[in-house]
Amino acid sequence: MSIWLMMIWVSHTVGTATTPFIVTQWPPVAEVMAGEDVVLKCNIVELYSPCSTVAWLRVIPENATITLTDRLQIDPHHLSNKWTSICTGVITNSTVHDSSMYYCVAVQSRFAHIGNGSRVIVKEHTVFPVIDILTPLITNSPLVPIQCVVNGVKASRVHMFWIVEGRKEKGQPVLTHGNNGAIQITRNQILITAEEWERRVQCVCVVEFGGQLYTKTLQPFGTV
Repeated sequence: MSIWLMMIWVSHTVGTATTPFIVTQWPPVAEVMAGEDVVLKCNIVELYSPCSTVAWLRVIPENATITLTDRLQIDPHHLSNKWTSICTGVITNSTVHDSSMYYCVAVQSRFAHIGNGSRVIVKEHTVFPVIDILTPLITNSPLVPIQCVVNGVKASRVHMFWIVEGRKEKGQPVLTHGNNGAIQITRNQILITAEEWERRVQCVCVVEFGGQLYTKTLQPFGTV
């Protein structure tokens, strides 16, 4: 933390105990999903200053230090040298790493006025694997292929296996579609004997994702 930032922080922590904020912020808490924009407002009406005098500080959670940040960009409509009352800061395409406490600072000559702070919380989207089991329409060979298809999640985070009539089968991975870690389709195939197919043995596809187990069972008569 620079000396300048340290002086701002000390003046903030000492001053807030005795005087109201000259610079105010809202919302006090901004909660969004990853990928959404975060919009913070900073009221500097009492300073008769333009938004060009405003900077944003961020608390680094790992070591509780404070630093200038360029993740919050001033709305271009407010970037003039004319006096204004409200300055808007925007974090575009937020990620979970943007979660922190942010402070608006308005600088006047040798003085810096810091706001009351806004906590930003960015949450990851909750995703679940979608599981389907595919079977052949016609079976006229000694071995019958059965595929378990998983989509909606990254293949690199999926582990699949089978439980066939109580025994665990590793199965054989099938070509995975998708590029650069994007949402993909993952397949795993097992071969059961024609005799097992005729007996309609219980086949359960087990998908491990995010520390959780999800299952899909091949129902009798080949329906899922």
